[in-house]
Amino acid sequence: MARLTYVEKESASPEQEKILSQLTQRSGKIANIWKLMSHSPLMLETFSMFYKTLMKGRLDGKLRELAYIKTAVVNDCAYCAEAHKGVARKIGITEDQLQAINSYESSNLFTPVEKLVLKYAEELTKTAKSSEGMVQELKKHLSEEQLVELNLTVGTANLTNRFNMSFMTDMD
Repeated sequence: MARLTYVEKESASPEQEKILSQLTQRSGKIANIWKLMSHSPLMLETFSMFYKTLMKGRLDGKLRELAYIKTAVVNDCAYCAEAHKGVARKIGITEDQLQAINSYESSNLFTPVEKLVLKYAEELTKTAKSSEGMVQELKKHLSEEQLVELNLTVGTANLTNRFNMSFMTDMD
């Protein structure tokens, strides 16, 4: 059970209801993370704009989702891992790849670039730094713009992981 109450549309203030209506999924559902973040409508509005922009960036969607999921797995954040596995499946990441994320280094299911991205997400999450060698290897495959987006993806995943884990967000 979450440590904070979920803000539901029916009981939301006008300001909360406005931002929640913008985040309502086609199915009519609102993710629990947004219901918690809406306790601070300004923060949620600002974060959601950044998040949407990050998800539309130049970094290949598969690489972005692999990095996000790997970060969530390293942090043991089931909420974020499950949410992003749904997105990953929609963009072509296979169930076998999702199952092999912990053994990516020895798996033949990932391309060399995917393995680098997974390793980068793991390294950055565990140490809050990236090694010179790792960045140089990634530069062989990704533009500087894509590297910035990869770093921001891992950082955002770490932020949402910590938010959801500290408030014990329930699965949607």
